[in-house]
Amino acid sequence: MSASTSTSTFQFYRKLLWIVFAAFTIRVAVRLYFGSEDFWVNGYSFFFGFAQDIAAGNGMGSKPTTFRVPLYPAFLALVTFGHKVFLPIVLSQSLIGAGTVLGAGLLARELFGNVAAIIAATIAAFYPYYVVHDTALQETSLYTFLTILAVFLLLRARRSGSGIMAACAGLTLGMAVLTRANLAPFAVLAPLWLGVPAKCRTAPRRQGMWAALICLAVLALTVSPWLLRSLRLEGTVTLSTQTGFFLWIGNNPYTFSYYPSESIDRSQRAALEALSPADWAQIGALYSRGEAAVDREFFGQRALEYMREHPWRTFGGGLRKLGAAFDLLPSPRRDSLRNLVHALSYGVVMALGLWGMWSGRQNWREHLIFYALFVSFAAVTAVFFGHTNYRTYLDVYWIVFAAGILAAFAERVFAFEPASSDDFRIGGVSTAFDRARTAAHPSGPSPSRS
Repeated sequence: MSASTSTSTFQFYRKLLWIVFAAFTIRVAVRLYFGSEDFWVNGYSFFFGFAQDIAAGNGMGSKPTTFRVPLYPAFLALVTFGHKVFLPIVLSQSLIGAGTVLGAGLLARELFGNVAAIIAATIAAFYPYYVVHDTALQETSLYTFLTILAVFLLLRARRSGSGIMAACAGLTLGMAVLTRANLAPFAVLAPLWLGVPAKCRTAPRRQGMWAALICLAVLALTVSPWLLRSLRLEGTVTLSTQTGFFLWIGNNPYTFSYYPSESIDRSQRAALEALSPADWAQIGALYSRGEAAVDREFFGQRALEYMREHPWRTFGGGLRKLGAAFDLLPSPRRDSLRNLVHALSYGVVMALGLWGMWSGRQNWREHLIFYALFVSFAAVTAVFFGHTNYRTYLDVYWIVFAAGILAAFAERVFAFEPASSDDFRIGGVSTAFDRARTAAHPSGPSPSRS
């Protein structure tokens, strides 16, 4: 590596780290402004209840349970030791949110170059939803970070064929699944992408297949202790004993009684209140056999019966759920100001991100991993249900593709090179900037991402 290239790389990372530091600072400042009362009142308090049980040595719940996957409660237990303290959670989750910003920058650099990386990190650092919710009492921040880290590691493993990188990707995927179980369909399919041929691949295909197997093996090893625990407690292998219950919440006559403009919790209460005494007696009888029996044999069966009896209503409901998750307005609705901020920020990022994905369609093999993220989320949402906070872990990928488009535009303008027909087609590892800069400075060093 030449001295000039080394200096350029140092300058890039210095800028990126300043953006990451700004992201951390603004998240801490915003949460401190809203205060601890807002944090505890508007967060998912059951997560902290689980954290207190873990810190006390009781496992998940006062009674051993596989009600929810364990990683976020375990994280809360680690940073609070079970005490109801505000600042350690805020600082640690702000650091995780800053990690997502770093991930956005590194992923954009891997795909589109240094300019796109700085743009992506800057957008992610100040993206309003992330700024506020990265420090909320919910698993979204940790889940978003682990998912983008897994995608970045998968991309590096695919290009290099590295078994170590593939193992790290499998470990991170497993941790993401143990943070939010609905990533499981994507996590199973993602390692297979390592074996798909790539234009910019430096490793032979056979090495890619081995990387895929290593990734799958490490993923299985990561989640297997939790699955074995569920087998021991409930007599069945499951990530959560709420799968059937959530399926029923999303597929019953009361699903859209309040949802999506209001929380699905209100529709859930309406559906539970409509259950007959005979239904509650059946639930009580099944509960003697464990939570999984209630989840699978009552709620799961009721949901499937409803879906079979009302196929067109189920299909239409699936479209409404997708609309709720991807709507410009947040679901559930907030006050006018927050609705407007969300619509403007998310709307612009989504539009530019979709444009970037379309522009890069010739690199579809390279981008399959991103398509899989969106398709798997859409499938799970259509079958179950989804709110805005369920979708926001995907926004960072739209930010990355939006940065690719913005970088190509900025480089075209500031390099003063007439646009070619390819200027807005995002390549796998480069942008129009590389051509423009070479034309403007033929004797200067070419940009490097090493």
